[in-house]
Amino acid sequence: MEIMHKLNTIITASLITVLFNHGEGRAAEAISVNHTSDTVLFDGKCNDAEWQFATKLALPANTALYLMQNKDALFICAKGKLEDYTVIDLYIEDPQSGELYNLHASAQLSESILKADNWAHPVRWNNKDWGGFWVPFAGTEETEDGERTKFLKGSHREIQILRSKFKGDTWNMMISLSAIYQDGKYGANFSFPDKAVNTNRVTWAKFTF
Repeated sequence: MEIMHKLNTIITASLITVLFNHGEGRAAEAISVNHTSDTVLFDGKCNDAEWQFATKLALPANTALYLMQNKDALFICAKGKLEDYTVIDLYIEDPQSGELYNLHASAQLSESILKADNWAHPVRWNNKDWGGFWVPFAGTEETEDGERTKFLKGSHREIQILRSKFKGDTWNMMISLSAIYQDGKYGANFSFPDKAVNTNRVTWAKFTF
């Protein structure tokens, strides 16, 4: 049974990678998120043991997204490189109200709702029915412009959303990563689906539980 589970996970990951690389802005079919019976530890690591059966979405620059779910929550882990800060923005369409939400994890956690084609000012640290592992503080350093805050590179970004926050077994979502190191500099960002637009739900992907 475990071997078959691993095989199904590998096949799913391969198909999703093909969809991402050849997609026109939206995954062609609904993506099934693998089930987990374990409780996810928010430790800033998409470790192999804990996330081995997750649905994997391969992104450029050696980054990836891992998704798992159970009857209570959806779990997402964004894996970057040692050089990356790995900021994540999760965009979700509320199946009941049709409102578009942005759940954000960088050095802070915040939530925003799309209003008249513009994202409202984010509400920070409200964390209603969701939480995450933010980019950790790593001290300060002296620069020519004075003291500057440092943040820890190399940690992975984890988010948990209770399924009671958004009803139903199918969620329309877009996931973006930023603060990624590529070609000798920071600033790279990637999304799933590729070419998706955060204000256009039609370009997003359906995820089923």
